[in-house]
Amino acid sequence: MREPNPETLGKPGRLPEEFFAARPLFQHIRQAAHSEGCSGDVLFYSSLARLSGMLSHHYRAVTGIGGRASLNIFSAIVGASGAGKSTGSSLTRTLMPAPDEDFRDGLPVGSGEGIAEAFMGTVEEPTGEVITRGKNVGDPVMRRVRKQVRHSAYFYVDEGQTIAKLGERNGSVLGETLRRAAVGETLGQTNASEERTRYIPAGSYSLGLLVGFQPSTAVPVLADASTGTPQRFLWGWADDPSIPDKPPVWPGPLAMHPGQRRLDGPRDITFPERVRSMLWEDKVARNRGEVEVPELDGHAGLIKVKVAALLALLDNRDSVNEADWALAEMIWTASCGVRDHLVERARREAAVERQREEDAKVHQVMREHEAKADADLALERVARLVRKHASQVGGITFGELNRKVASRDRKVLQKSIDLAESRDWVFEEGDRLCVKTD
Repeated sequence: MREPNPETLGKPGRLPEEFFAARPLFQHIRQAAHSEGCSGDVLFYSSLARLSGMLSHHYRAVTGIGGRASLNIFSAIVGASGAGKSTGSSLTRTLMPAPDEDFRDGLPVGSGEGIAEAFMGTVEEPTGEVITRGKNVGDPVMRRVRKQVRHSAYFYVDEGQTIAKLGERNGSVLGETLRRAAVGETLGQTNASEERTRYIPAGSYSLGLLVGFQPSTAVPVLADASTGTPQRFLWGWADDPSIPDKPPVWPGPLAMHPGQRRLDGPRDITFPERVRSMLWEDKVARNRGEVEVPELDGHAGLIKVKVAALLALLDNRDSVNEADWALAEMIWTASCGVRDHLVERARREAAVERQREEDAKVHQVMREHEAKADADLALERVARLVRKHASQVGGITFGELNRKVASRDRKVLQKSIDLAESRDWVFEEGDRLCVKTD
């Protein structure tokens, strides 16, 4: 058996054994992950994101704050290249079969417009007129229109740097679209032409997102907290020290899960009174200015509400209980552990980089000082040579002096002559340099 990596074992932010032991479903998910050599955390976070995109959009969390909240979940998996970040996304398709309906499963992210377009399609609608001639007399006149035709989508991005680069393009609306999608707000764009207009109303869709990050690409996203983007993610590690030496048996897919249910109308996920009161008190304290919440914790309550609602649904209930909330807080704590570890790593790396730059500046100043000292010594030495050569009877011409001086000294010859003159060692007489005598 290989020795465990101390750095891997010491990283905060893993879902604890207590979490996986809490419910048979969690054990099932971890066993499925370990049977394929995948991290239990990765498969859990991947399944949570995909399930949130697969759910009926009629499901909403109701806490008495901010209306009916969407259950859209964004998960971020952090690990080195080849650490198994993508395995969770592919494995969750086997573990959690999608319904037969038109669910867009595992779409890439190309642009903000593309996210809205995933829900769009072309359909035929009656115009209100009827056909007055031909064999179809009396049939309604139809027209083709673009409109929302889908309500569920799951997006997967293998490398988070892609999102950052796409968001940097001029005119990109990707960042804004992701932030709106995370809370179920209206998506789309209104354009002059009908074929480029997209309108996805708030509350009319479910959307899940899974993004793989390397630590170096996750740090810039976390540093961009002012936009509100990193606060909308759950963060997890790609590696898992608990993967056994021998793979356990594949436990099989989940026979039933809430992503397979289809609803005809709104379905509220309710919360215990204690949780509702706590969320209300927190909101009031913030809005009164009585508490100052760290920027990266700005969506803590909402994320826990979404997670607790999904855990209740996975347990075949439409109401969150205290156990669901405790588990959601456990997940949030783990997520913050990953996030904070990356932030601290970024601070350390920034401190090292600042020290490196300061050291480089000091070394540059020292090199410049040494170079000046060497140059001064060279001037002094050549100036003395000028005095020596000019001391011959009748002095020395500039041409003769140039020939007598070594080639390496010729670049400072004129300055050396000027220095010798400033010290009254030599003087010019026509085309010759002569030594001054008392």
